[in-house]
Amino acid sequence: MKRSALAIALAAVFAAGPVLAAPTAAPAPTASSDAVAPGAWDLRPLYATPAAWDAERQAILAELPKLAALKGTLGTSAANLQAGLDAVSALRRRVARLGVYASLAADVNTQVGENQARNQRSDAVANQYGEAVSWVTPEVAAIGADKLHAWVAATPGLAKHRYMLETTLRLAAHTLAPGEEALLAAAADPLEQPADIYRLLTNADLPWPTITVRGKKVTVDQEQYVALRADPDPKVRDQVFQAFWPVYKAYERTIGAVYAAELHGTVFQAHARKYASSLAMAQAGDNIPEAVYTTLVKEANAGLPTLQRYFRLRSQLLGLKEARYSDIYVPLAKPSRTNYTVAEAEALTLEALKPMGETYEARLAAGFKGNWMDSNVQRGKKSGAYMNGAAFDVHPYLLLTFNGDYPSVSTLAHEWGHAMHTVYTDSVQPYETSDYSTFIAEIPSTANELLLADYMVAHAQSKAEKIFALSQELENLRGTFFRQAMFAEFELEAHQAAERGEPITGEMLSKMYLELLRRYHGDAVHIDDLYGIEWAYIPHFYTDFYVYQYATCVSAAAYFAEGIGQGDEALRARYFKMLESGASADPYELVKAAGVDLASPEPYRAVVRRMNRVMDELEALTTKK
Repeated sequence: MKRSALAIALAAVFAAGPVLAAPTAAPAPTASSDAVAPGAWDLRPLYATPAAWDAERQAILAELPKLAALKGTLGTSAANLQAGLDAVSALRRRVARLGVYASLAADVNTQVGENQARNQRSDAVANQYGEAVSWVTPEVAAIGADKLHAWVAATPGLAKHRYMLETTLRLAAHTLAPGEEALLAAAADPLEQPADIYRLLTNADLPWPTITVRGKKVTVDQEQYVALRADPDPKVRDQVFQAFWPVYKAYERTIGAVYAAELHGTVFQAHARKYASSLAMAQAGDNIPEAVYTTLVKEANAGLPTLQRYFRLRSQLLGLKEARYSDIYVPLAKPSRTNYTVAEAEALTLEALKPMGETYEARLAAGFKGNWMDSNVQRGKKSGAYMNGAAFDVHPYLLLTFNGDYPSVSTLAHEWGHAMHTVYTDSVQPYETSDYSTFIAEIPSTANELLLADYMVAHAQSKAEKIFALSQELENLRGTFFRQAMFAEFELEAHQAAERGEPITGEMLSKMYLELLRRYHGDAVHIDDLYGIEWAYIPHFYTDFYVYQYATCVSAAAYFAEGIGQGDEALRARYFKMLESGASADPYELVKAAGVDLASPEPYRAVVRRMNRVMDELEALTTKK
């Protein structure tokens, strides 16, 4: 996921965009022992102890009045503008680091109240910071384009702030008066509450059922659901689905109300900032053409025959008369390994990514040895996987739950793609232009997954291994392109319903989602009414208009992975230039300069063609005698 886990109260300082909760970051141990437990990360590079963290928190709070005292000085001279922006940026850097530590500790075990309290204190600091500097954007906008351009050209110290200043000018029409900006900044905390409530409810409070699988009792929580939905026994899969999804269904009204609050908060901000829609606001901050979003949805729908061909091929190879939703995750062939260790997964990832070059390989190997990642299976740990690189002065941190199967290996390669993106950006960019956009963030992570898939196909030792590798690539394309495009379509419809003033309820959202499920899967997969509740399982919906970027990024990643894998050195150079560019220019333009125009249909059609080619290869392989 995106590098920054800091509340977007900070981002709002320099952009008239939404005040939202960004994707949460990863966890942290609190033990004072010098030893780092196997599979855990070491948070001491951030702060030596929790007490040191709290001392820094209090020091930051003491600095906030100094920022407020700068109000009214930015437009008086280029020197004062530089001094003011440097001070704002320096404290933001410290607030970000504070937030990384707190969020990591909170996520490693959501049931520990002390960690949750620390995270809330960190959020409060971020919000107070946002309020303290809420005057900056309107004051910068008031300077005017001509004077700002002249000052930047004549003042080397403003170079690192250039892109932020240009963005501020571009968004000036959506920047409010200082008092109104302060009000929106103060609203950041309540606007973050739906995401916080959802996270705690679904990670700590849902009553997970227990079932018996082959004589053993299993608690079907989120992690076990992911593990067991791929079970080879269709009876077990059905048992798991029938146990897991009714839990969410029982909370349909509650989670529906939580998501409605999220939607209404976004619509409120869009209206307050005079955007035509929530989508327009979401795209404005990074200056991404809305055509990227709408073209993706259109092309995904045009490619549904390919998706449904995949489901029919699965049914044929699995010998299913009728595929059910509980059948879509079962592998088409048994993997040769189901007990990878983390060390083995790291070694495999290094081999698969050799086309990236020696420098990339060396940096990745150093990260593997640096205790950057928490990979342990632990009850109460935040579900999912992500990377957090928001602490600029420290290496990135990664969270995942490593189960030993191939998807865990692929997830590891994915998250380290994020980490290496951060490493490359931070090696070139100053802090002010290091927080790269999500629009680019999922490209290097997904490129890693695709290179790993290509490696597994090329090095398959048997027909069964090759079938497994090809099927994993197909599943990756299904999940990253078509599934995320479906999520994007759901998000767009939900926001549009809120904008029209329609009542938003859990029942209504389930109906909307069920219709999309059935359209995307067609008559190739039977979808029970129960599975309309799946929207309530997706945490990314609490970072509005985020998931579509998985689909756009896999389209770009497929282009880069194919070329780099074939040894195209010029393409690799453009790829690394994109990674090193951070937030120094509009992300859409950075990707376009590297060779991919994501506002055009072609990248999405290429992904569909790739999926068809892989299916052709799989069909040829499985029909051989």
